[in-house]
Amino acid sequence: MVALLEGRLETAANSVVHRHAAECSACRELLVAAVRSDARQGRASSVATMQAGRASNSEWTAARPFATWKPPLELDEFRLVRLLGRGGMGAVYLARDTSLDRWVALKLCVALQPDVGTLASFAIEACAIARIKHPNVVTMFRSGEVDGRPYLVYEYVDGKSLAELRPPLPWQRVLDIAVGLSRGLHAAHQCGVLHRDLKPGNAILEPDGTVKLLDFGLASFVGPERAPPLAVPGVVGTPRYMAPEIRLGAPATAQSDLYALGLLLFELCTGWVPSPVAISLDDGVGMGALISDLVPGIDPRFAMVIGCCLSEDPSERFALADTLCAMLEHIARPGFTPAVTSPPFLPQPLLPRGHAPHLRKEY
Repeated sequence: MVALLEGRLETAANSVVHRHAAECSACRELLVAAVRSDARQGRASSVATMQAGRASNSEWTAARPFATWKPPLELDEFRLVRLLGRGGMGAVYLARDTSLDRWVALKLCVALQPDVGTLASFAIEACAIARIKHPNVVTMFRSGEVDGRPYLVYEYVDGKSLAELRPPLPWQRVLDIAVGLSRGLHAAHQCGVLHRDLKPGNAILEPDGTVKLLDFGLASFVGPERAPPLAVPGVVGTPRYMAPEIRLGAPATAQSDLYALGLLLFELCTGWVPSPVAISLDDGVGMGALISDLVPGIDPRFAMVIGCCLSEDPSERFALADTLCAMLEHIARPGFTPAVTSPPFLPQPLLPRGHAPHLRKEY
């Protein structure tokens, strides 16, 4: 049961459990009860658990005990000042652009022997962010190479990653963050870029509240101008935030990005990351109700929007990021107080089966 709730079962074993639970009402009730209990316990111990998880899983942990290539202090017109973060395949430095007299963030490959996947990741990120120009996506200034190792130069954002926050946060603050993230995703999707690794560590919050997406090293490309020459092979991303279809080897879509966004927002609201089995048992409507239960006073439409993103079936999520963005902007409209008795302005799949009230199209 513990392995099931924590999502540690192999795909085949998970399938057997779900097939049995679908046919056995007693086992299904037991699983649902366990999931609800897990939600309460997860919320109570969320801060310690998430801090420990981020220390081990974050791509940009500040210090790791492995040998890396040491870069020179001067790279072309950039002077390295201090290390901001380090991961398995790269490091980010605060640097000074001596030609334009400004601070920048410089991401550099520091592996002793860069493999194909690492080099591909830098090439993909450069191609992805070069396509996108939006306030909610970090701006890349240029790319370069030193001693056969690539580097990327970004605007320096003096803020905190969402992984550094201490959820649960007030739901109104999470709503503001959600609006920014959805706008950034919409801009990326419009340019044919799927992020594929959306998680708290890959978004940064400025002091004025602006949130920016970053780290497109695992991005994929859709539309007429598809992928660059290289691509990171295999199923990629952070397992904790992977959509269920990605775990099964399906290609990334806009809906899989929206699933990761929903999971991130659920975490910020509740301080708890539900296991894949919890989401599969409750699905979209149930997860929205669970958020309302865990976060007293949350706007029910916001809770159900997050639940929609977490639907196990991709076809029951929002079809496009712009639809999600419009919904969130509508909910966040200043001075608007929702009528409790009115139906939520949500896509049809969010409503319980057999219930089809008239939906006002105000967004």
